[in-house]
Amino acid sequence: MMTPHDILGTDGSIARRLERYELRQEQLDMSNAVWEAFRKEHHLAVEAGTGVGKSFAYLIPAILQTAGEDIHCSGDDTPPRAVISTHTISLQEQLIDKDIPFLRSVLPFEFTAVLVKGRSNYLCFRRLKSAGEKMANLFEDRKKREMQRITAWSKTDSDGSKSSLNPEPDWEIWNEICCETGNCLGKKCPHNNDCFYGIARRRIANAQILVVNHAVLFSDLALKAGGGSILPLYRYLVLDEAHTVEQAAAEHLGISVTQYQAEYNLNRLYNSRTQKGLLQGTKIDSENRTAAQQAVDECFYAAETFFLSLQDYLDERPGSNGRIKETHIVANPLSGSMRKLQETLRHIIEKTEDMNERTELKSARDKIAALAAEVDVWMQQSLEAESVYYLDRQFTSRGRPRVSLNAVPIDIGPILREQLFNKIPSVILTSATLTNG
Repeated sequence: MMTPHDILGTDGSIARRLERYELRQEQLDMSNAVWEAFRKEHHLAVEAGTGVGKSFAYLIPAILQTAGEDIHCSGDDTPPRAVISTHTISLQEQLIDKDIPFLRSVLPFEFTAVLVKGRSNYLCFRRLKSAGEKMANLFEDRKKREMQRITAWSKTDSDGSKSSLNPEPDWEIWNEICCETGNCLGKKCPHNNDCFYGIARRRIANAQILVVNHAVLFSDLALKAGGGSILPLYRYLVLDEAHTVEQAAAEHLGISVTQYQAEYNLNRLYNSRTQKGLLQGTKIDSENRTAAQQAVDECFYAAETFFLSLQDYLDERPGSNGRIKETHIVANPLSGSMRKLQETLRHIIEKTEDMNERTELKSARDKIAALAAEVDVWMQQSLEAESVYYLDRQFTSRGRPRVSLNAVPIDIGPILREQLFNKIPSVILTSATLTNG
């Protein structure tokens, strides 16, 4: 049976590969502790200061436990898969591009490791084709060259994620052509076999080591609570840069509704200034189109009224930290207007025969419905977990104020205990800066 010492020791695999290798006892101690936690399936917190080499210290036991010669699992049938979650992109890149390839070169057995990205990082062929056909109704003329660049890239790239397109794509166009949870036809899609995200999902399903960021990890936890998922089942989890976990978890398990979100999702449907939007490019009769456009305009007016009221509320309380302890602090015309728009869209969707148009409109309707529901929850302060509700005001580069409604759980401990620590057999928390309390 291979152990961390067989790899990190003075006569181990790495020492035989590197001429000037020096044993770091703290690294070996940490690796042994992580390996024991994995094999006995308990949780572990490890503070590992700069220079310890914590990446190798947890990667090696993770690889041994998921792909080694003596894989030891107890309990349920969850596959021996490990998830490594980091906070920064730079650490993810180090793991995938440097550390894991090196370990693959020195270990005497094969293992698979994959970088997991969120769905919206991948291009959707169906949406790209649909957006290209309706470009005149979706984008201003100056976006045409960018669409041509992306289309040319899509024909030669093997990954299909926006990070492989240099420079990265225009965000407005990308939002219309990327993969989305509520905008996917699955097996009904004509591009199902060559779908970039589908290919990535198959790689993820067969991998033993998954490298993710905290945003993907906690988005997955939130989805699993509702019956969905991003990640397949796994037995072992390493939370690197663990000092950032509390903030990351709170952000993804709470609420954040911005004025920009509301305006952007309404503009996607119909922008009265540019005369662009999904409603312009959909094959519907003029009566229904006019009714929907009017409903969008009413939502814009309601949004402006609502967010101005929130700004006035803040202006009347100078020096306030923005925390809100009362429910229904201002009138809320926005949720009602959005529900009216949602119903108008439902009638249009029922009469829309084109599958692509129907899917896009359903996705847009669902986003409007979700925004309306979150505004209601915030106004009523009705999150299940006890939370802090607050208003935040930022200013654009042109000095325009933007208000956001936010809520974060006061104590994420019970949530993480229920959704993470009680479900994953072994969770490792490590950082150069871990402290009690």
